[in-house]
Amino acid sequence: MTDPISTTLTALAAVMTVPAALYGWNAARSRLYRLLPWLFLLFAWQAITAPNWLVFVVFLELSSLTLFFFVLSKDRETAFLYLYSQLAGGACLLLGTALAARGGALPAVGAVPPGLFPLFVIGLGFKAALPGLHFWLPPTHSKAPAEASALLSGYAVKMGVFGLMRLVEAPSPALMAAGVVMAALGALQAPLQRDAKRLLAYSTLSQLGFIVASVATGTEEGRKAALLLIVAHALAKGLLFLTAGSLEEAYDTRDLGRLGPAARDYPLLFGLFLVASLSLAGLPFTVGGLAKGAVKAALADHALTQAVLSAAGMGTTMALAKMASFGFLSSGQRKGTGRPRPLPPLAWLSMALFAAALVMASFAALKTAGAEVATKNVLVDSLLLIGAVILFVRLPRIFRPDRTTPDVADLLAPAGRMLTIPLSRLRRLHSGHLTFYLALFFGATLVVLYLLRP
Repeated sequence: MTDPISTTLTALAAVMTVPAALYGWNAARSRLYRLLPWLFLLFAWQAITAPNWLVFVVFLELSSLTLFFFVLSKDRETAFLYLYSQLAGGACLLLGTALAARGGALPAVGAVPPGLFPLFVIGLGFKAALPGLHFWLPPTHSKAPAEASALLSGYAVKMGVFGLMRLVEAPSPALMAAGVVMAALGALQAPLQRDAKRLLAYSTLSQLGFIVASVATGTEEGRKAALLLIVAHALAKGLLFLTAGSLEEAYDTRDLGRLGPAARDYPLLFGLFLVASLSLAGLPFTVGGLAKGAVKAALADHALTQAVLSAAGMGTTMALAKMASFGFLSSGQRKGTGRPRPLPPLAWLSMALFAAALVMASFAALKTAGAEVATKNVLVDSLLLIGAVILFVRLPRIFRPDRTTPDVADLLAPAGRMLTIPLSRLRRLHSGHLTFYLALFFGATLVVLYLLRP
């Protein structure tokens, strides 16, 4: 299927993959590792242009598999958490596809029967990190290699949103509520993180909330606004994750409590960080600012949603202000980070490519939007940005890098311990005696026959 949405996302996949591949070239542990970004690009292209849901799911899962191997190179436990969550989403989508295909033909990537809509939303929700299904996102984005984080945040989660864009053809209040929760949750969590990449991960969750809310309008205007924000967020977040990875490469830490004045050691790196941050925060006349303006315009009939998204935007600005303050501008001594290491030329080149793409996207969006649209809410958007920075400066204790808050992922370990009780009792039932298993089988058969009686 080829249309402006799939064409834009096909081009975006290439724009995201080239800098990510260059950035990870020097860190590659094998030829296979260097091949992974290009495999991801191939599978992403096939998924975005898939003619039916089955082909879409197959190539979506293959793209997730390539990212799994990326994460596996850094953290085995997190890699399998990511893989299992993506497989769970894929299973829901496959089940929905099978049920939709009972009439014979495979369902095209688009609307599905109303009874299957929730199943598809859940399946795509694992991919797009809808509330409650986002548990994999913060640990995976934060612990993956920087180039993989750029692809995960910049593009992989957008493939789930792409599925929602195809799926939703009418207003969906439930999906809009989910988008609002995502935007608010990410905006509340991001400024409280100590890990720079985890901060950016929660920022991704918040920006996805903007996109999902826009998609939930079910209108063409909402889809166009969501598509523009997908592009703006992908380029900005790709650059931000590479700057965070460069900080880790230079100082051997992502801990904002241990970083110092990196702007003094790497002024160009700080400049690149600012280019991405200002767009992500929604600075007027940037592609990010224009995209958020388009989203709010698409939500003109939803005043409460607009208000929550505006507040969430302030949370994003405060999170980026925290990363700038503690990661680049802190005047304190770095704790145990040693002398900064020089960054390889390919790292600089990859970040420069992202920055150039971001600037070009801003000019293109300005040309398309026109002066009237671009200047419509300049004063309000500027005041929100300034207000967020003032709040960050005036409330320093809240944003100390030694503070953090729990999330859904923190419930996984306690939940796993709770499951050990029934599982241990189940193990005790496995006596190994054939007579016991036969009795159990016949007993279960009798129960099923009784329930199926006319």
